[in-house]
Amino acid sequence: MQINKEKQKLRKKTAALRSSVGDKDVLSRKIAEKLFSLDSYLSCEKVFAYFSYDQEVQTNLIIEKALADGKKVALPRCGSPGAMSFYYIESAAGLENGTFKGILEPKADAEKAEADEKTLVIVPALAYGRDGTRLGHGMGYYDRFLSDCRGKTIGLCFEECLFKTLPQDGFDRPVSVIITENEILSGSKAAQT
Repeated sequence: MQINKEKQKLRKKTAALRSSVGDKDVLSRKIAEKLFSLDSYLSCEKVFAYFSYDQEVQTNLIIEKALADGKKVALPRCGSPGAMSFYYIESAAGLENGTFKGILEPKADAEKAEADEKTLVIVPALAYGRDGTRLGHGMGYYDRFLSDCRGKTIGLCFEECLFKTLPQDGFDRPVSVIITENEILSGSKAAQT
């Protein structure tokens, strides 16, 4: 119960931090350029991304470049509480309003995608710890998905939302790599995934 209270406080703090971040387009471009330089991006065949929303690192550039680079790109569709699957898209035209207001998802008739060792999974979060820990919105969609995901996981984060570590429950799943506008990190917990 104590961890949940800590997480709730951090969610409020992070919302304020993210809204104070400078030019998100410029910082998001810097983060994307770092991603594009990684061997794990260059060698992957599939990119599982998400359509950024509100104060998140912008992912539209990543989605467009991955498609232009000939990679298969998939975005999530959320179903019943906690259920999420990825579906391939060929362009932004393949998106529609999703389960959550303002978040675009692949259309219902899109082809379902499965992650494998050649998949790069970009995981959203409100904040990241330098050790790969993440603070999500608290609904568990990504933790459930990541519990048996075989792809390489990467978190995108503005430097202001990067902490030493974050409180974690037993079901929380860290990412392998965190990219900010200033650095690329791989922490001890992150390396365990």
